Amino acid sequence: MNFSKHKNRKKIKRINSTSTKTTKLIGNSFIQLIVFAIILIGIIAFTAGLGIVNGIFDSAPTLNFDDLVPKGYTSFIYDQDGTLIQELSTGDANRIYVEIDLIPQHISDAFIAIEDERFYEHNGIDMRGIFRAVFVNLRSGDLSEGASTITQQVIKNNILSTEKNFKRKIQEQYLAVQVEKSLSKDKILELYLNTVGLGRGTNGVQAASNRYFNKDVSELSIAEAAVIASITQRPTAYDPVTHPENNKTRQRIVLQYMLDQDKISQAQYDIAINENVYESIKIINQAFEAQSDYSYFVDETIRRVATDLKEQKGYSSNQAINLIYRGGLSIYVTQDLAMQTILDNTFNKEESFPSFEDDYNVTLMYTASIKDDENIQQHYEEIVLQSDEEALDYVETLKAEWLSTGGELVAENLLLIPQPQAAMVIMDYYTGHVKAIIGGRGEKIGNQTLNRATQSTRQPGSTFKILAAYLPAFDSAGLTLATVYDDAPYTLNIPGGQKYSPSNWYSRSKYNFWGLSTLREGIKWSMNILAVKTTFNVGIDTAFDYLLDLGFTTLVDQEKIGSQTFTDKNPVLPLGGLTHGVTLLELTAAYATIANHGVYIEPSFYTKVLSHDTSILLLNEPETHTVMKETTAFLLTNAMEDVVSSGTGTPANFSGMHISGKTGTTSDNKDLTFIGYTPYYITGIWMGHDEPEKMIHNKSYHKLLWKDVMSQVHTTLGDTSFSVPDGIVRANICQESGLIAVPGLCDLDPRGSRTRYEYFAQGTVPTEPCNVHVKAKICEVSGLFPTEFCPEETIVEKIFTSRIEPLVPESWDPSDPPRIKDYEFELPPTISYEFCNIHTATPAVELDEFGNPIVHDESLPIDIDSDTSDE
Repeated sequence: MNFSKHKNRKKIKRINSTSTKTTKLIGNSFIQLIVFAIILIGIIAFTAGLGIVNGIFDSAPTLNFDDLVPKGYTSFIYDQDGTLIQELSTGDANRIYVEIDLIPQHISDAFIAIEDERFYEHNGIDMRGIFRAVFVNLRSGDLSEGASTITQQVIKNNILSTEKNFKRKIQEQYLAVQVEKSLSKDKILELYLNTVGLGRGTNGVQAASNRYFNKDVSELSIAEAAVIASITQRPTAYDPVTHPENNKTRQRIVLQYMLDQDKISQAQYDIAINENVYESIKIINQAFEAQSDYSYFVDETIRRVATDLKEQKGYSSNQAINLIYRGGLSIYVTQDLAMQTILDNTFNKEESFPSFEDDYNVTLMYTASIKDDENIQQHYEEIVLQSDEEALDYVETLKAEWLSTGGELVAENLLLIPQPQAAMVIMDYYTGHVKAIIGGRGEKIGNQTLNRATQSTRQPGSTFKILAAYLPAFDSAGLTLATVYDDAPYTLNIPGGQKYSPSNWYSRSKYNFWGLSTLREGIKWSMNILAVKTTFNVGIDTAFDYLLDLGFTTLVDQEKIGSQTFTDKNPVLPLGGLTHGVTLLELTAAYATIANHGVYIEPSFYTKVLSHDTSILLLNEPETHTVMKETTAFLLTNAMEDVVSSGTGTPANFSGMHISGKTGTTSDNKDLTFIGYTPYYITGIWMGHDEPEKMIHNKSYHKLLWKDVMSQVHTTLGDTSFSVPDGIVRANICQESGLIAVPGLCDLDPRGSRTRYEYFAQGTVPTEPCNVHVKAKICEVSGLFPTEFCPEETIVEKIFTSRIEPLVPESWDPSDPPRIKDYEFELPPTISYEFCNIHTATPAVELDEFGNPIVHDESLPIDIDSDTSDE
């Protein structure tokens, strides 16, 4: 290097030169400018950042601590004894809130260990967790790793969305700090443990404990607590039912964390790690799925609570259903589980129903989704076949046909509905409480399926005779059980210029008419003509009004369907020929009115509904009113005891119990009904095909099924008679006239005594003597009135009946005359003018020494000791 003076002076001169100084000044200024710019940008960025953060803070939801409490709770249904029988929930509402004091410490520890080990140390934000998450996310290039504390998760689950972005994360952290300033750690943990989603639609530890272990949360072991805590981050992947191995791996991590964090001892760890919890989870899940479909009783309760919420509280349909499934309601129902079990078990027995040989077929309902190159096509088939095997074969044929052009079967649903179907309902008629109900036979698949007891309207058949004929007749028309009508050919003129001639169910037997009969006999033997005549006497309008008063809602006063006008105010009303039919429940409730001494009580399925805060939301007070006099109810009950003891309902009779009831059979046996009651309960049963068709069996399956159920229900109940109210008296009457029996006349009827002591409402006892039985002297030989020429020994005194309204044989079709049961005991009107034509002054035939004709043709023997007058 050159350090000479010349060089130094030159260097100094250059430094001090104007150009050099200018260049240096510019350079220094530029550097300062850059530094200043950097500082300025930093200040601006920081200020902007603060503004953005403040903006994010400002846009965060206002913190209302009530919003931290989870929304949506499981509702509960309790039976009449307060036993829990069903939980109702949907979506994120399967939650049962439990306070932190009732949650065992090891459950809290399990969640803290795996989710937020520094929960009791941080202020809502875990900085160590954040740095860990940042490192993992930078490495992975996404936001897969979170650093949410338990406090943040409470906010995320109840206030913010679950969307993963920085704005939501900053808001979450900001709100977490605010929460920690106001709530205790235990309260925050309580909110979390009741909020966290734990798979299979459960939220919170209590719901999860019920679902996976069928236990109260207080009973969970350490191993079970670790299973539930393992579900949190990935509920599907760590599902202990479908992915037990995944859950087990995660459970071991939870237990190891608990051990490492001194939350459990080594001994507790060893026990927990070896506990086989997954086998019990599998068994419990199988039971849960088997019971996942609600019963017919629960379905009906939900429908009725929803209706009452709309009508009484002004809820919309959606609001009512949402409250039922998400509102944490407590619904107390009238169900008796013991009775329901009897009913269910009896319906599950195949022998309770027609056999394959008697009358069996099956309705096949099959749906298939088939995917081709373009889309998914839906196929549906519904058909009635003769057996399950035939139905399953038919399904295979359908699948082969639908897949013949290519495609893939992606989903299918097969349902076999046995036929004939049946339904049954048991009620306590003193309260109107429904105790048990079943809406169909066979497996119930799904919720809110068809309930044939409450939703299907079917023809009630002869059960309507009591309600539309005899009830109004006894209650308001002055008729009695002793009133006599003639079961003989009868024709009514009906509107439109048509005629109606009812026939009897026994029209194909030896006698197609039974002649003079009391209304008691009409009830006992379900005689059609007597019922029609009674209703005609009462008046169709009056009968119809009584039916409305009995709670029927489907009757038609006048309704136009297409071009035709229909009405149930017609002569076949007492025979159950209705436009739409009635439900089994309403029919049973109508008969319950008779059993309950004439007081109607609307059927009820629940008594009260409590809100989540245990205040009363609904108090079910059924509508009640008096329909008939107590004496009327007793007379009907007493007459219907004959139906069961010796009439059309005898197959339903079981020993050791007083039973009243009425059968109902429609034409061609399309609908079979029996309503019967004891001094304790009333039960109605219906049997028939879903699509009405004739049942070919001749066995009383429905009555036998009724007997099977009710005999079990009454196993521990002592027999007692139906109470007799004040105002009931008895009188000895003649069953041919309905009037006071005449000794030596009514009791000497050729068929045996026709007298009986009958019950009457006070003031309706007949006062006139029998005017139907007559006594007459007859020549036994000719069967006519005797003449002076008839020998004394051929003259006998006999008892006949003589109708007040005589039969008119000359109007009968000679090729098919009516076969009237009591006609042979009738004194023919013409006999009054006919005298013996055998014993005369000049006998028309040769007589023996006793005055009897001598018959020489041995092919026509005459037994002189027999009564030949009518035989």
